[in-house]
Amino acid sequence: MSIAPVSEMIVQAPLAGWLTPLAEVPDAAFAGGMVGEGVAVDPTDTVVRAPFDGVVVGLPSSRHAVTVRSVEGVEVLIHVGLDTVGLNGAGFVAHVTEGASVRAGDPLLTLDLNIIVDGAISLVTPVVVVGGAASVQAIAPGRSVRAGEPILKVSVATQAGVEEAGEVLTARVAAPLPHGLHARPAGRIAACVRGFDARVVLSHGDRQADAASLVAMMGLGVKDGDELVLKASGRQAHEALSALTALIAAGLEEGAHETPKSAAAPAARTTEPVVGEDGELILSGVTAAPGLVIGRAVRLTQSEIAVAEDGGGVAVETARLNAALSAVRARIEQAATSGNAHRRAILAAHLGFLDDPGLIAGAEQAAAEGRSAGFAWRQSTRAAADLFRTMGDPRMAERADDLLDLERQVLIELSGEAAPAPAAIGPGSVIVADDLLPSQLMALDAVKVAGLCTAQGGPTSHVAILAAAMGVPALVAVGAALDRVDNGVLVVLDADGRQLIANPSAARQAGAQSAVAARDRRRADARALALDACHTADGARIEVFANLGDAAEAAPAVAGGAEGCGLLRTEFLFLERETAPTEDEQLVQYQAIADALDGRPLIIRTLDAGGDKPLPYLPMPHEENPALGLRGVRSGLHRPDILLAQLRAICRVRSKGTVAVMLPMIASVAEVRQVRAMLDVAVAETDGRAPVLGVMIETPAAAMTVDRLAPAIDFISIGTNDLTQYALAMDRQNAALAAQLDSLHPAVLRLIAQASGSAAALKWIGVCGGLASDVLAAPILIGLGVRELSATPSMVAEVKAVVRSLTLADCSQLAASALSQDSAEAVRALATERLGALVQSRAVGAVA
Repeated sequence: MSIAPVSEMIVQAPLAGWLTPLAEVPDAAFAGGMVGEGVAVDPTDTVVRAPFDGVVVGLPSSRHAVTVRSVEGVEVLIHVGLDTVGLNGAGFVAHVTEGASVRAGDPLLTLDLNIIVDGAISLVTPVVVVGGAASVQAIAPGRSVRAGEPILKVSVATQAGVEEAGEVLTARVAAPLPHGLHARPAGRIAACVRGFDARVVLSHGDRQADAASLVAMMGLGVKDGDELVLKASGRQAHEALSALTALIAAGLEEGAHETPKSAAAPAARTTEPVVGEDGELILSGVTAAPGLVIGRAVRLTQSEIAVAEDGGGVAVETARLNAALSAVRARIEQAATSGNAHRRAILAAHLGFLDDPGLIAGAEQAAAEGRSAGFAWRQSTRAAADLFRTMGDPRMAERADDLLDLERQVLIELSGEAAPAPAAIGPGSVIVADDLLPSQLMALDAVKVAGLCTAQGGPTSHVAILAAAMGVPALVAVGAALDRVDNGVLVVLDADGRQLIANPSAARQAGAQSAVAARDRRRADARALALDACHTADGARIEVFANLGDAAEAAPAVAGGAEGCGLLRTEFLFLERETAPTEDEQLVQYQAIADALDGRPLIIRTLDAGGDKPLPYLPMPHEENPALGLRGVRSGLHRPDILLAQLRAICRVRSKGTVAVMLPMIASVAEVRQVRAMLDVAVAETDGRAPVLGVMIETPAAAMTVDRLAPAIDFISIGTNDLTQYALAMDRQNAALAAQLDSLHPAVLRLIAQASGSAAALKWIGVCGGLASDVLAAPILIGLGVRELSATPSMVAEVKAVVRSLTLADCSQLAASALSQDSAEAVRALATERLGALVQSRAVGAVA
């Protein structure tokens, strides 16, 4: 959309006081220009007046701020003091309401400064242009002003298409965001808006943000359930507003990037280090990735990159900055073509920051003020990072590390020097650092990294996610005492126990080495037999498949022993894009996976959108509870064109083995019959082979009516994650409930038993949820009648090993006992006791 200045207008001082530059306001959001450009007034007056003729378009119930829109469309926010929203209206009297027309100088608010000063960080009042301007120029800040004096000169912007739209459209929507408006949901909003010829501005309280800027949106401080005001203008304003309203209302979190279980519980408080009599130094932290390892500490440090403050002219420095951004962008795009799904998702988030218009505009503004490209980029990124850290949300604070990572990469590029070589580490290294950047960890030799321990960081940081994906134990938030761990000393990293022990005693070393050796032996034995077909000790065939997230995971899964794909999550084809994938695009990916499986079964789940996986091109109507709305197969039936294209692509897959369609979130036979009819159409239109049709059992309704579903399907696969959520009425994304949300709860096991008992005549009965990857749960599932387990690829070998050590009778007895327990904890204790004895007796018998 083109933007061009066509006129100028003057903003008058809304109250008397000392006029100061916005950069001097003691608030990172305002000083960094994240809210908008303008000035601030340190008031000596008690009446806030209209800065021009216009309409009041924003007046929160706290009355601590007011937004006025001029006839030309310029919107100015007057924010009285800092952190005054917490006064809840005390000290403020409003003389207007939203929608009221005002003339310049009309009173808007009357202030009781005695009350306000007690509750505010500062009385400094930002006056900020938050919309409708092409440029903003402060008029001689650093002086005393009277109410009504000119303080800002604004070049008014016209957006192509506004006249066609006739008006600025407004909508309000509650934002169901369990983790706030962080990088990923902000990126989805930006992606949605990019698909329309329109400009959209989001407002939350007294802050506004252009929907094109991730940083600005994250700076709004939106939390779960907060109301957002959306304003759209342009030729496709209506379409953009409808799509975005539906997208936000449906939720903006993404199931493919769930928080690891180890990080779901609230972070533990770190404690002072303990020094034992034998010289051990014991430090406590927060588990970011589980495991136990013994190795040598390798300390990583990074020096501050020096940059000159003064630049060589705006044209020169802007060109240098753009060239550096392009070079770093190209490297990240190249890196994002390989690696696991977590690595690619993190790099995609970095690309979103790198292209953020708010960051770039901040840097360009600093360059225009005479700063060098490096100084300007650092100033812009650090203002945003400071903002994230002050928002009171640990997840947002962790995103500051991503900005600092990008700051460093761009500064290295600007320096013209080669990037520093990755640290040389030896096998079994336990990386110790004050903090780690994602790019630092990705650059290390993953084979040699045994563990990670950082003084700072959090359990949901991108470094923590990478460590968990690498299978590397990680401990974070250990604190400043980590400085006492010298480079090269022997350490025991017990992430499960939340401890790092430096200079371990001989007894500690022996215990750790014994535990690690036993674990390694179990894994080695399991991997040695991973490619063999899986049977119980008495010969019953149990198929162990792998859950896959994209084509890149297929070949490694087969090499790790997977006997097929029990769940292909097709969302990887539909996410992070503005339009649905075509039938041919889908076929290429499905065929690549079928080829990698080389005749092994391939079960393709149809698109599971809605709920925690909204799509910008698949807007859903507003739902009070998206988890109970147009989720799973319902979203496909809501958009049959998208579902039919997917079914057609699946029908065209050629494989020597079984190709199956699996429907998510089924609750009734009618849903299955509707899709079966569409599948028949797809087969006829493509002249393809009819795939096997099955359903996921994820709702209590489906579990209790498998006997009614059976005539319409060929198999079932039980999705224990959602089944547990719905059976226990506990939100999977609620960290406070994480410890209680255990799929081994007897109620869940009884639903599985009922479902498998009613499905005995079907082609196969499987489990593709989290329980299939749990070595304690796998025998119980077999005892309940399950004959196919689809696990995460890294767990396939170990699940096979446990199954081989037990008979069907062992599994049946364990399952029967489990059903009679009264809690998940009791079931786990029972399984631990029984399986330990059973596995040991099989091993003794084999040796004898």
